[in-house]
Amino acid sequence: MLWIAGYFQVFLVVSRFIFNFLNFVPAAVCLYYSTPAENCTVGNQSRNILGRQEVSNTVNTIGALLEDGNSLLLLSAIFSWKIFHVKRYFRAIVYVGHFWVWCLFCITSSLSVVYVDIVHGKDKTGEINVNAIALITEMFLLTLLASAVNFIAHDTYANWVANRFWGQHNVQRVFKPLFRVVLSAYFFRNLGLFLYDTALVSMSISLLKGGRVLGSRDWDSLLLLLNAAFRASFTKFFFEKMFQGQQLPPVCDKEAVEPLLGPEFQSEQLDAVETLPAGPELQTDLEQQFGVELPAGPELQQIRQYGGYQCIDATSQHSSNESFCPE
Repeated sequence: MLWIAGYFQVFLVVSRFIFNFLNFVPAAVCLYYSTPAENCTVGNQSRNILGRQEVSNTVNTIGALLEDGNSLLLLSAIFSWKIFHVKRYFRAIVYVGHFWVWCLFCITSSLSVVYVDIVHGKDKTGEINVNAIALITEMFLLTLLASAVNFIAHDTYANWVANRFWGQHNVQRVFKPLFRVVLSAYFFRNLGLFLYDTALVSMSISLLKGGRVLGSRDWDSLLLLLNAAFRASFTKFFFEKMFQGQQLPPVCDKEAVEPLLGPEFQSEQLDAVETLPAGPELQTDLEQQFGVELPAGPELQQIRQYGGYQCIDATSQHSSNESFCPE
């Protein structure tokens, strides 16, 4: 059953790449004519390479719904994974800085979609834009998914595949690279949306006006900037996660440290003094080691470790302090 889910995930990843490509290429053409992809018209002439604007909107909506479905399936698979503890996950994410940053950006990005697509983007029949709802859902699911993936190391996943599909080499060839392939799909989508939102702000293109706006602009520019920051954080996260767990070759040789046996070495060692308590049970061993008779009981006060040398300070009731340490 798991191999069916794996091949279905491969199908979803390929479909997501295709729809994201069909989304970003027309958007780049529209930006070339200084218009947003949502209203790619110049002089009553459509500049959308997909033909009518409705076709482009449908492609974008399907792409967003695919992202929602894929994220929901991955979250379900991760939460049902035996080695993944859901309760510990929800207790741990509150201590992760990434999670709170994503939550903040998720709220501002949702406000951007609500303000631009829902408040000002109703169609002629008054129905709410389905693409806007899909984008808001994508943001919340992506925040939970990225927070969960943050706790999963690539080595953990690779070892699980090797143990679960022992001896099934063909299945392992599909599952092992699937971890990074899925991450690359999320990276590609967030990178494209980050570049698109950044271009709209930098080129002074307003989604509400449908073209360049000189001077002061509406709130959509500030919200788009925050939305771009949201996508940029996910772009950085998924890109770094793709390269984690790799075996890198040693670049620099280890420099061996040769021990110094001269007076300078002895002086440095004598400066580092570690005082250890010594009890009567050590008296016999110390007498055998140093070849001297030591006072018994509480007169034996301490043992001091000087580098490679052991020495004894003893206090006798009948004599002055006797030291068996090198000066």
